[in-house]
Formats: sequence, C-alpha cells, structure tokens
Amino acid sequence: MLDETKRPPSEVLRALPVFPLPNVVFMPGMILPLNVFEPRYLELVDHVTKTEHPHIGVPLLVPRSAGEDGPQSFERIFGIGKLVMHKPLDDGRQFIRLEGVGRARVLHELEQVHLFRRCGVEVLPESSPQDGATLEVLKAQVERIWGAFSADDREMIASILRVEDPRVLTYILCALVPNIEPSVGGETAGAHGTVRPDLALQQRCLDENDCDARIEMLLRRASAVIDRLTDDGRLAISVYN
Repeated sequence: MLDETKRPPSEVLRALPVFPLPNVVFMPGMILPLNVFEPRYLELVDHVTKTEHPHIGVPLLVPRSAGEDGPQSFERIFGIGKLVMHKPLDDGRQFIRLEGVGRARVLHELEQVHLFRRCGVEVLPESSPQDGATLEVLKAQVERIWGAFSADDREMIASILRVEDPRVLTYILCALVPNIEPSVGGETAGAHGTVRPDLALQQRCLDENDCDARIEMLLRRASAVIDRLTDDGRLAISVYN
C-alpha cells in the first residue's frame, strides 16, 4: 500500500468487490471517476457504501477469445480503490470517485452470490526506488519528449514531475508514457494477448515487483520515443543535445 493507514482490513481482502474495465489500468495514486449505470455495478456501489471500509478492485478485462463463454477474464494484478466520493443521480445512475491506494493480486474468485464479482486477494508491497539516479534520468527523458509538444503540455508535465512521492510519480509516468507513443508513430509490443498495446505496457508496469523495475521499463520506452522524435525532426537540437 502507498499508505499503510489506508490498507483494507483482512475481511475486505477476503471478499473484495471488483469492477473490471476494458480500457483502464488503475494505478496506485490515481483518482478514477466512474459513471455507474449497469445494474451489477449499481448493486456493487450500494454494497460498498453500506460498509465501514468501501474498497473496490478495478482489474483490466482481458479480451475474449473466439468462442469463449462464461465470465470474462481479467488481469490477476490490479489497483485497489477507496471510495472517496459518491453521488446518486436522479436518473438512477451513480457517480463515484475512487482513490488508488495500492495493488492486489487475486488468490481466488469467490462463488457469485451478487450480480457483481468478488475475489480473495493479497495486497502487494509498494517499495520506494533504490536507484534515485535512474529516476532522475527518466524524468529528464520525459522532459525531452514534451519538448516536441505545446507549451500547455510542457507545463502539465512540469507539474507532474514535481510530485514528491517517487512511487506515485512512477505510476503516473506508467500511465502517461504509453499514451504518447501512438502520437509519434510508435507501436508497443502487446504481451497480454489482444489487449490494446498502451494498456498492455501499463499492465506490465503494474505487474512489476518493485519501483526500480518499472523505472527501467519506462526508461527504455522513453528512449525509444526520443529516438523516433529525433529522427522525425520534431525535437529541436537544443532539446536533445
């Protein structure tokens, strides 16, 4: 957990409600707004709002194979969110916000007794990087990349790089770096079946055991993006020299 005071108690981890999504890798430190309208997830929200510890797991759905039946599979490692805002709407929908407090690994899925699914999970540790120099190199590479974008984009990345917790910063960069690769004509190798390439890279970052491994992975991706931007003439010499 990023903050041990926000660790869900064991009874929650034994039966954690999950809200699988097809296009989101939920990272610790993220705030995730959700517009809830499906009956199973309306029931899920009603369920957790009645508990003392309103936590929800948000795994990435794995695309179905041809002819696959039954409940759709999802990634075994995913972010845990704490419900921090809940607003019922007049039309029956519910708007919620989740704060990403950590990661979990599925131990087993429970028998389905609600419309929504539940899993027994274990919480994964959130270590700080041991190699601060490599993180600084990654930050410098990200600044280089944003030299090819607008002034507003550069201000946005400058504010991100001021995030003090290196674990949270690394997760933000895990969400950010893969998303800029399509804009520079790159392709990320998909290691998770037919899942979208940027999501596959984000999921691999989430799967890594420690922060240093995520930084090394992102540094390789950022370097490849810089090479493409340089080859295309989109980085000024003063930016990459």
